[in-house]
Amino acid sequence: MSTQSDPSFWEKKESELVADCRIFKVFKSRFRHPVRQTEGDFFAIDAADWITVVAITENQELVAVRQFRFGIEDLSLEVPAGLMEAGEDPLATGLRELREETGYEGENAELLGWVYPNPAIQTNRSFVIAVNNARKIASTEWDEHEEIQTQLIPLGEMSQRIQNGEFRHSLSVCAWSYYCMK
Repeated sequence: MSTQSDPSFWEKKESELVADCRIFKVFKSRFRHPVRQTEGDFFAIDAADWITVVAITENQELVAVRQFRFGIEDLSLEVPAGLMEAGEDPLATGLRELREETGYEGENAELLGWVYPNPAIQTNRSFVIAVNNARKIASTEWDEHEEIQTQLIPLGEMSQRIQNGEFRHSLSVCAWSYYCMK
């Protein structure tokens, strides 16, 4: 029977900024393994924390958004989401993003959890909140590069929409998973 010890914590020897890309920074860091003494350069994206919002209407519909995403150069159906301002509370961020992107507000906002979007190369967290009794109360306030279509999706359709590929944004699927576990 083999026993394995915990993986080692590598020692950071140095780090330098290699790119400042407006919404994130890229750092190159040199790390050394504490036992083997091997070294290597690794790159990490340092970004603000994110928020995803599972907003449910009184008619048991998910408030979803459809928008162009520059990374995939295509439209994406997902839950409302956005960047957290430094020091901003996840609940406050989620409610702000929901209102700005869709014009919806709701009640009983609840933090469901958080994940690391990709800990291999990113430093940030993505928080998931749920909002109940969401209703349209205001006009949208999109950022300069946003153009968003709001869609209401019956909750009973969500599993099928994920399975058939309508929802492919990993953080939206993760947010839905957190909501289903609630």
